[in-house]
Amino acid sequence: MPNNDYFPYDTLEAKTAPPERWTPSALTSSAAALSGPKKDPKKDPKAVPESHLLVPHSEATPDLTKKIDLDTALQYGTAQGYPPLYEFLKSFVTTNLHPTIPYAGGADVLLTCGSTDGFSKTIECFTNAWSAERGDPVELREGFLCEEFAYMAAVQTVLPRGLNIVPVALDAHGMAAEGPRGLREVLEGWDFARGKRPHLMYTVT
Repeated sequence: MPNNDYFPYDTLEAKTAPPERWTPSALTSSAAALSGPKKDPKKDPKAVPESHLLVPHSEATPDLTKKIDLDTALQYGTAQGYPPLYEFLKSFVTTNLHPTIPYAGGADVLLTCGSTDGFSKTIECFTNAWSAERGDPVELREGFLCEEFAYMAAVQTVLPRGLNIVPVALDAHGMAAEGPRGLREVLEGWDFARGKRPHLMYTVT
């Protein structure tokens, strides 16, 4: 691994805006009363609430989940993700989003560079690539359901893997369950000459 002493940054500094910077709406008037009066930044720019954040080059703590420094953040070896960020997100997901998920140890998380990167990892995990040029049997070709108007980057992520992409019609509630080109019609009339039934569905609405 690279020598930490040669990292080109000594510290990382930033000013962050805490919630107190913004005046709550009438819906949160009780919170406004508890937090006290706010200073108007238009009248006094120096009065805008902010916090100073300083990340040191090296932190002495041996606990990687609390070791917030450049030595760790810029170094290799954390394939799972930056430990403090990973632990925070896992705790947040378990506490706020999936407190009753039936897995030992609670929910887990996978850090990505964004939705498209996460979607790409999901497709790679749950599908097998198929190629007619390689001579793969059509009965092994996997199907993929999506809405007829879908996020194009998602479709372009699936295309190179050779999946049979089948669009489903939309209605006022999202992906149509019934009617022409609806989910029932698509599945009951599945064309096995183009591959096996789908096990993945991509929907936004």
